[in-house]
Amino acid sequence: MKKFELFKKFIAENKNSDDILVRDFFALGTQAKLVFVENLVSKQLIDSTILAPLQKCKKKAENATQIISNVLSECSATQKNKIEDITNDLLNGGCIIFFEGLGDAICIPVPGFEKRSISEPPTSAVVKGPREGFTEDIQVNLSLLRRRLKTPNLTIKNITIGKQTNTKISIAYISTIADSAIVSEVMRRLNGISIDGIIDSFYIEEILQDRRNTLFKQIGSTEKPDVAAAKLLEGRVAIIVDGSPIVLTVPFIFVEDLQSAEDYYSQSSRASFLRIIRVFGILIGILLPGIYVATQIFHYRLLPINFLISLLDSVQGLAFPPLIETLFVLFIFDILNEASVRMPKHLGMALSIIGALVLGDTAVQAGLVSPPAILVVAISGITVYAVPEQVGTMSLIRLSLTVIGGISGYYGLLLAFVFLFWYMCGIQNFGTPYLAPYAPNIASDKKDALVKKPLQKLISRPKSIPSKNSKRLRTKEVKKQ
Repeated sequence: MKKFELFKKFIAENKNSDDILVRDFFALGTQAKLVFVENLVSKQLIDSTILAPLQKCKKKAENATQIISNVLSECSATQKNKIEDITNDLLNGGCIIFFEGLGDAICIPVPGFEKRSISEPPTSAVVKGPREGFTEDIQVNLSLLRRRLKTPNLTIKNITIGKQTNTKISIAYISTIADSAIVSEVMRRLNGISIDGIIDSFYIEEILQDRRNTLFKQIGSTEKPDVAAAKLLEGRVAIIVDGSPIVLTVPFIFVEDLQSAEDYYSQSSRASFLRIIRVFGILIGILLPGIYVATQIFHYRLLPINFLISLLDSVQGLAFPPLIETLFVLFIFDILNEASVRMPKHLGMALSIIGALVLGDTAVQAGLVSPPAILVVAISGITVYAVPEQVGTMSLIRLSLTVIGGISGYYGLLLAFVFLFWYMCGIQNFGTPYLAPYAPNIASDKKDALVKKPLQKLISRPKSIPSKNSKRLRTKEVKKQ
């Protein structure tokens, strides 16, 4: 056998990278080469757990199996002879050892790259309940799920997607609960992806959707392990992407975004009240500007006389008609919102002062906009954030309804709202209706929809989500002594 034949093939395919280092050393009575990427591994681990045991051992090994079992038994070492597998291990934080005269390489994981610690996700802060959030490390995320679902029925399937990124993706589900057809469909769609790279879970989200060009999101997402675990217990499937703190869940229904993790850690009456508030927040957020414009242009006679006089006094002398004025304020509001997100944090207060006080007051005094228009847009901008996951969609709907209200009045708004509801009724996600349990009507699922019943009444899993086992709560009667 030629010396280091496998090593030569490996170097031939990876010779252009200066950060791939090769160390020559003598161990087990033969020459060896150690290969690793210097910024992906822990050099301290390599020296203490790999090189030290190898150089202390005086016995000569005849094959890789003996080396692994006798010397590297505590290092999770594996033997491989395919260049693709060896390269994949190397780029995932492993070191590779080639021994002279051995046909296989020994791959040992020794990751040493930095990763973010577990903390409360900024988009899902709660007063009560767990404060742990997913990170960008897929192994950490899987451990967070395992800690909450201590059952052998929690099944993890791993695949790799991306010609250049080789991104690891895990599909998690509870085998005794999740519907096999949904799991198979998720696997089929993921295996059908051919792309250069997966940078974030959004790449997967866009491809998994049933309807690619729809305005509404069709894939659930969360940064909280407790929420992901609860969804798995209802029969959903989770998709975890390495490098992203966002875990995707399917199937997804619209009412999920009206619910919050904190709803399940507080009284059911309080949770129901907050969910209704969120519904009204969405309705006010998308309809108020359109109603304001339609009222001012077409239906001002419906207003009480005192309020009408006050409104006419405030809009007198404006340079723009009501529709253009409202669209202008909406446009400025979106610009300020985007700037506040992108701007460094220490400049956020200055931006708020400039936007709210200087620009707003100056625009009113200059006759560009009226105080009622600023008030309406401000209320709409605040209430639309009652459901943060739907802000992008609701902002586009609000803009469309404002234009429709300015062109055709209340009648146009009514028709547009009916069309919107009809459109949402036609959306399905992995066979689950988007507006379930209200369209179609599923009475048992309404116990945890807009109104949340106490936990003792949530006996069955949602029928909106296909599952193998419909029962999730079995109460036992305790005899009085």
